[in-house]
Amino acid sequence: MVKYRRVTPVKTERYPYPSRFGSHSSMIDEEKTGELDSEDSVVLKDEFGFYTTQRKTLDNGLSDPKRYRTDRITRAGQ
Repeated sequence: MVKYRRVTPVKTERYPYPSRFGSHSSMIDEEKTGELDSEDSVVLKDEFGFYTTQRKTLDNGLSDPKRYRTDRITRAGQ
């Protein structure tokens, strides 16, 4: 006779940002962006910390090179 073990499904957390590589307007930190005093640049926050990018890269459907820069990610992981 075969015995079956009941497997409990593992709940995974939903990724808190709209995408893993793109920059989105929902990620803007208004306070730090105001400190920049620039019309073209914004400060965004993701799971690795804060980074600065251009407004034209927001919500355009493409990946943002400033977000996935490897030196930024490895420094945050240390």
